[in-house]
Amino acid sequence: MPIVDSGSVPALTAAEKATIRTAWAPVYAKYQSTGVDILIKFFTSNPAAQEFFPKFQGLTSADQLKKSMDVRWHAERIINAVNDAVVAMDDTEKMSLKLNELSSKHAKSFQVDPQYFKVLAAVIVDTVLPGDAGLEKLMSMICILLRSSY
Repeated sequence: MPIVDSGSVPALTAAEKATIRTAWAPVYAKYQSTGVDILIKFFTSNPAAQEFFPKFQGLTSADQLKKSMDVRWHAERIINAVNDAVVAMDDTEKMSLKLNELSSKHAKSFQVDPQYFKVLAAVIVDTVLPGDAGLEKLMSMICILLRSSY
Protein backbone atom coordinates (compact mmCIF):
# COMPACT_ATOMS: atom_id res chain seq x y z
CA MET A 1 0.00 0.00 0.00
CA PRO A 2 1.50 3.36 -0.90
CA ILE A 3 1.54 6.06 1.75
CA VAL A 4 -1.39 8.46 1.40
CA ASP A 5 -2.08 11.79 3.05
CA SER A 6 -5.80 12.14 2.43
CA GLY A 7 -8.91 10.04 2.78
CA SER A 8 -8.83 7.12 5.14
CA VAL A 9 -6.98 3.86 5.55
CA PRO A 10 -8.14 0.51 6.91
CA ALA A 11 -7.54 -0.15 10.58
CA LEU A 12 -4.33 -1.86 11.50
CA THR A 13 -4.68 -5.56 12.18
CA ALA A 14 -3.29 -7.15 15.32
CA ALA A 15 -0.58 -8.82 13.21
CA GLU A 16 0.39 -5.50 11.60
CA LYS A 17 0.60 -3.81 14.99
CA ALA A 18 2.80 -6.62 16.31
CA THR A 19 5.10 -6.36 13.29
CA ILE A 20 5.37 -2.59 13.66
CA ARG A 21 6.13 -2.82 17.39
CA THR A 22 8.79 -5.47 16.78
CA ALA A 23 10.46 -3.47 14.00
CA TRP A 24 10.15 -0.15 15.83
CA ALA A 25 11.69 -1.29 19.13
CA PRO A 26 15.33 -1.41 17.94
CA VAL A 27 14.87 1.83 15.98
CA TYR A 28 13.56 3.64 19.02
CA ALA A 29 16.27 2.12 21.22
CA LYS A 30 18.72 4.15 19.10
CA TYR A 31 16.30 7.05 18.52
CA GLN A 32 18.93 9.78 18.54
CA SER A 33 21.15 8.33 15.83
CA THR A 34 18.28 6.81 13.85
CA GLY A 35 16.36 10.08 13.93
CA VAL A 36 19.34 12.03 12.62
CA ASP A 37 19.92 9.44 9.89
CA ILE A 38 16.28 9.69 8.81
CA LEU A 39 16.31 13.48 8.77
CA ILE A 40 19.57 13.58 6.82
CA LYS A 41 18.17 11.15 4.23
CA PHE A 42 15.08 13.33 3.99
CA PHE A 43 17.05 16.55 3.47
CA THR A 44 19.61 15.11 1.08
CA SER A 45 16.86 13.71 -1.14
CA ASN A 46 14.62 16.80 -0.71
CA PRO A 47 16.89 19.83 -0.27
CA ALA A 48 14.02 22.28 -0.88
CA ALA A 49 12.42 21.08 2.37
CA GLN A 50 15.24 22.71 4.31
CA GLU A 51 13.77 26.14 3.58
CA PHE A 52 11.08 25.42 6.21
CA PHE A 53 13.80 25.12 8.85
CA PRO A 54 15.50 28.49 9.32
CA LYS A 55 17.97 27.02 11.82
CA PHE A 56 19.20 24.57 9.19
CA GLN A 57 20.06 27.21 6.60
CA GLY A 58 23.61 26.98 5.36
CA LEU A 59 23.96 23.32 6.31
CA THR A 60 24.63 21.91 2.88
CA SER A 61 26.29 18.57 3.55
CA ALA A 62 25.22 15.46 5.40
CA ASP A 63 28.20 15.93 7.71
CA GLN A 64 27.14 19.48 8.60
CA LEU A 65 23.58 18.32 9.21
CA LYS A 66 24.77 15.45 11.40
CA LYS A 67 26.85 17.76 13.58
CA SER A 68 24.07 20.32 14.07
CA MET A 69 22.45 20.39 17.51
CA ASP A 70 19.32 21.87 15.91
CA VAL A 71 19.06 18.95 13.49
CA ARG A 72 19.56 16.45 16.29
CA TRP A 73 16.92 18.19 18.41
CA HIS A 74 14.38 18.17 15.58
CA ALA A 75 15.17 14.58 14.62
CA GLU A 76 14.50 13.55 18.21
CA ARG A 77 11.13 15.32 18.12
CA ILE A 78 10.17 13.51 14.92
CA ILE A 79 11.16 10.10 16.26
CA ASN A 80 9.31 10.75 19.51
CA ALA A 81 6.17 11.79 17.61
CA VAL A 82 6.29 8.58 15.58
CA ASN A 83 6.91 6.62 18.76
CA ASP A 84 3.86 8.24 20.34
CA ALA A 85 1.82 7.03 17.34
CA VAL A 86 3.26 3.52 17.64
CA VAL A 87 2.42 3.46 21.33
CA ALA A 88 -1.10 4.78 20.60
CA MET A 89 -1.94 2.33 17.81
CA ASP A 90 -4.65 0.84 20.06
CA ASP A 91 -5.99 4.29 21.02
CA THR A 92 -6.59 6.19 17.80
CA GLU A 93 -8.31 9.03 19.69
CA LYS A 94 -5.11 9.67 21.65
CA MET A 95 -3.09 9.47 18.42
CA SER A 96 -5.47 11.94 16.75
CA LEU A 97 -5.24 14.47 19.58
CA LYS A 98 -1.44 14.55 19.54
CA LEU A 99 -1.10 14.65 15.76
CA ASN A 100 -3.85 17.24 15.28
CA GLU A 101 -1.94 19.50 17.65
CA LEU A 102 1.25 18.97 15.62
CA SER A 103 -0.72 19.66 12.45
CA SER A 104 -1.90 22.99 13.77
CA LYS A 105 1.64 24.03 14.72
CA HIS A 106 3.05 23.01 11.34
CA ALA A 107 0.27 24.73 9.39
CA LYS A 108 -0.12 27.93 11.37
CA SER A 109 3.19 28.59 13.09
CA PHE A 110 5.72 27.02 10.75
CA GLN A 111 3.86 27.13 7.39
CA VAL A 112 5.35 23.79 6.36
CA ASP A 113 4.34 22.49 2.94
CA PRO A 114 2.26 19.41 3.85
CA GLN A 115 3.58 17.42 0.88
CA TYR A 116 6.71 16.77 2.91
CA PHE A 117 4.89 14.75 5.58
CA LYS A 118 4.33 11.97 3.07
CA VAL A 119 7.90 12.21 1.79
CA LEU A 120 9.34 11.99 5.30
CA ALA A 121 6.99 9.10 6.08
CA ALA A 122 8.38 7.18 3.11
CA VAL A 123 11.93 7.74 4.39
CA ILE A 124 10.87 6.41 7.79
CA VAL A 125 9.30 3.30 6.24
CA ASP A 126 12.39 2.69 4.09
CA THR A 127 14.57 2.96 7.18
CA VAL A 128 12.47 0.90 9.59
CA LEU A 129 10.69 -1.76 7.55
CA PRO A 130 10.94 -1.25 3.79
CA GLY A 131 7.78 -2.10 1.89
CA ASP A 132 5.79 -3.17 4.94
CA ALA A 133 2.09 -2.55 4.28
CA GLY A 134 1.25 -2.21 7.98
CA LEU A 135 3.88 0.45 8.60
CA GLU A 136 2.81 2.23 5.42
CA LYS A 137 -0.75 2.19 6.79
CA LEU A 138 0.39 3.67 10.11
CA MET A 139 2.45 6.32 8.34
CA SER A 140 -0.59 7.12 6.17
CA MET A 141 -2.66 7.60 9.33
CA ILE A 142 0.01 9.96 10.66
CA CYS A 143 0.16 11.91 7.38
CA ILE A 144 -3.63 12.26 7.18
CA LEU A 145 -3.75 13.57 10.73
CA LEU A 146 -0.82 15.93 10.12
CA ARG A 147 -2.72 17.45 7.17
CA SER A 148 -5.84 18.04 9.26
CA SER A 149 -5.13 21.75 9.84
CA TYR A 150 -4.44 22.55 6.19
